[in-house]
Amino acid sequence: MTGLDLTADVLVVGGGPAATWAALKAAQDGADVVLTDKGYCGTSGATASAGTGVWYVPPEPAAREAAMASREALGGYLADRRWMARVLEQTYAGVNELAAAGRYPFPTGADGKQLRNGLQGPEYMRRMRIRVQRAGARILDHSPVTELLTDPSGAVAGARGHRRQAGQPYRVRAGAVVLATGGCAFLSGALGCNVNTGDGALFAAEAGAELSGMEFSNAYGIAPEGTSVTKTAFYL
Repeated sequence: MTGLDLTADVLVVGGGPAATWAALKAAQDGADVVLTDKGYCGTSGATASAGTGVWYVPPEPAAREAAMASREALGGYLADRRWMARVLEQTYAGVNELAAAGRYPFPTGADGKQLRNGLQGPEYMRRMRIRVQRAGARILDHSPVTELLTDPSGAVAGARGHRRQAGQPYRVRAGAVVLATGGCAFLSGALGCNVNTGDGALFAAEAGAELSGMEFSNAYGIAPEGTSVTKTAFYL
């Protein structure tokens, strides 16, 4: 083919927190990683444009139980405790790693301890980009994916796209593909969501994946017509 032709162990599509963490962990485990972002990884998307709250709860049984119980009520008791526990554990480990290895400048409280329940998006994502690069992953900026590639058995085996600044196509053949492109809130009016066009969900559906739980995401919440910002709107 004409253009850039790459091979990798893992291809990560996206450039936000989920994508950079996936690329970082795969690279740290020794995988050859390519990350492709339709924008500039670390600067585009909802988190990089504003900030994000973090479900940071110490591994104390009473504290974790209280955290899960409060979220269950907000979600109409439809949550799966196994996933909640997994998220709590992974978030706690990841934020601690960001503080230590990433040297993220968390603010401190009156007691001198760091407050780790929130992140400033621009600083957070700037550090994640640096960590991904230092881990050895290759980043293709301004390179939207246009379709997934499949092998003869039908399994996803890479992706094809276009390098906007170079004006050329590219192909990445990979043993595993991670779709981490965000939600579908591009019309929500929320800061940084103009690029959340649901690309990954579409690619997954085209490849035969089953989608679940999207009806419970506030990125797809029902809102009155004409509302200026629909993201985080609650069901009525």
